[in-house]
Amino acid sequence: MAIEMKDLAKLAKDAYHNRNLEFNNVSASDAMRNAVKDALGGEFTSVSWGKNKWEVFSILQTALDVVIPERLKNQLDGFADYRTANLGDKPLFTYNDPKAVRVGRIAGGANDMRRQTITGRSFTIETEWYGAAVYAEFEQFMAGDIDWTDLVNRVADGFVSFIEERIAEGLEQSYTLLGANDKIEGSLTLDGLVKLAQRIKIKSGGKEVAIYGTAAALAKIAALDNVQLYSGDMKNELNQKGYLGMVRGLKLIEIPQAFKTNSDEFAIGDDKVIVLPAGEKIVGVVTEGTTEVYEADQTSNTSMQLGFATRRKLGVGVLQMRVYGMAKLA
Repeated sequence: MAIEMKDLAKLAKDAYHNRNLEFNNVSASDAMRNAVKDALGGEFTSVSWGKNKWEVFSILQTALDVVIPERLKNQLDGFADYRTANLGDKPLFTYNDPKAVRVGRIAGGANDMRRQTITGRSFTIETEWYGAAVYAEFEQFMAGDIDWTDLVNRVADGFVSFIEERIAEGLEQSYTLLGANDKIEGSLTLDGLVKLAQRIKIKSGGKEVAIYGTAAALAKIAALDNVQLYSGDMKNELNQKGYLGMVRGLKLIEIPQAFKTNSDEFAIGDDKVIVLPAGEKIVGVVTEGTTEVYEADQTSNTSMQLGFATRRKLGVGVLQMRVYGMAKLA
């Protein structure tokens, strides 16, 4: 029995979270393979591929449209404002002006005072098309050597890694644009980090703040204090997680690390941490429209390779007008 697209979407999402998932008494990968085989008229041949390949592309598109947002939410949750939009729509990112309302002295018997407009602001993030192409040998396709769930996840991971690289570039730029009082350069101390956090808390209207960074970056914060004064539970936490979840009343939250595309180099730097008020997001990410899957250009008709290209319209921006601070670590 052919799998419905709504069930396929759920399968792709569930398989992303559980690699050992079973669907209709078979593995998630086999369930995906069976869906592809049904789309090809029940047989894996070059003729069936030529006649029905767009049905296969539709299956991949449905799966990617579920997995890419799921992967992004999982990776960016906490410090990034992630939005999905229909093609042509531009979601608005709104923020409040952090400037405080000025309170002035009023002369006795007079009502003259400085008036200020209390209003919100909004902006959009421009999107562009980005894509990738993959292929497989036809013999692998026929023999069932292609793990379809893994293929979907790997393509989704490629887009996520690309976005993380753009985020890292934006964060690096945002550090240089911050005012001197909202960032720490040179020698960092824990007292200095606490002072910066207090400053950001006041500027945000009293919101509690947290420190965001990669695990390696957060580990450096613990090293700023005297580890010998830590309790046994704190030392155990430091040993198990690599960093402390709380230091001097400041909550430390890990930003998941990733590699740059086809590289062993980390996408996000371990040399900085971000001070953010609760509920604030420093990064805006937009995916617009649906994932598009289509046949890749074939250089040879005799190559017996099945290729497809995937593209997605997306945009990344650092929300420079947000209230936040950053500290450079040694």
